[in-house]
Amino acid sequence: MKKQLLSFILVITGLAFAKAQITPENRSIILKPIFGTHINNDQGHLFQDQITGFDAAYFKDISQNSDKWIGFSGAKSYGIGFIFRNLSKLKGTKDTSANAFGQIYGLVAQMDFQLFRVGKAKFNFTPGVGLGYTNKYYFNNTKNRFLGSPINETIKADLGMELPMSKYTDLLLGLGFLHVSNGGATVPNGGLNTGNVYIGLKLNNPRTLTAEQKSTYTTLQRNSIELSAGLGARGVFGNRTKSLYKSGVYAGYNFYLNDVMSLKAGVDAVYYYTVFDPNNYGETFQNYGTSYDRWRTGISIGADINLWRVTVAAQIGKYIHYNRLMNKATWYWTFGPTFNITPHIGLQAKTYMHFAQADFVNWGVVYRF
Repeated sequence: MKKQLLSFILVITGLAFAKAQITPENRSIILKPIFGTHINNDQGHLFQDQITGFDAAYFKDISQNSDKWIGFSGAKSYGIGFIFRNLSKLKGTKDTSANAFGQIYGLVAQMDFQLFRVGKAKFNFTPGVGLGYTNKYYFNNTKNRFLGSPINETIKADLGMELPMSKYTDLLLGLGFLHVSNGGATVPNGGLNTGNVYIGLKLNNPRTLTAEQKSTYTTLQRNSIELSAGLGARGVFGNRTKSLYKSGVYAGYNFYLNDVMSLKAGVDAVYYYTVFDPNNYGETFQNYGTSYDRWRTGISIGADINLWRVTVAAQIGKYIHYNRLMNKATWYWTFGPTFNITPHIGLQAKTYMHFAQADFVNWGVVYRF
């Protein structure tokens, strides 16, 4: 629970710094009822069950600000959103989790990007990340193998159309995605992926800026070497109190493209404080992350997306050394946000993944020079 709280604080703190540096005048309130489904192919078809809920959000406009990254990215606004999902009708996988789910309540930090326009209609992409609470999870209902804790990381994204109805009201139509998981902090943790359609309203108070607005923070505007190190843990199946600790380290090179994007390549290494013991299978098994050795290493490539003081990174890698239990885990990928205290130093929450399963979240420090 504490780890997910730190992730949420990392994102919210970044937005708080942005608020202090960028003071837009235009604000909006968004209300969206949603109608969704569980994305699952284990029962022979992709979509099943019914999910109802709603999203509500408060946004501040930054489209009139003069920062270069805003022009590059098409960012229009940022804000905080509340989400609600009723999962009580989910049948689960192969009916073994039927009616084992409850409700999810969450808060997410969001940013709205305009992709293109067709006449008056705007087509937007709105990602968000935060925390969600669920009242049914494995340790109070063992049929629910998908959510292993009451507090979970919540990742959402909407792709939709915004159509003006008046000076103060826009109609919203689109598709949404929501992922809920605790990053392996407690196990089992299959996570939930849901999709939805929505129709809603955006209520505006449009104003014209009287003076140019611009952030005082800029990214490191050149190629750089990046070093990072941290500590994380994966849970033991069915045990809320025991954790298997790991440390992730990284060294790489960043190729600066513009204020929004950098390409990157480097070497990853993970150190195990507890290795796999076949004689103590239940206490040392870590699924695709199960290792007989203290170290696993790999090489990876990817990109950074820079938004104010928050950098979102994603990389895919190939192992060069991994004495693993699960033979097919030859590739890995990583993603996560970094809050940049300065252009050189940042605080990072980096998730290591195998296929669609989180291995662990590495909480650490990044240094660029």
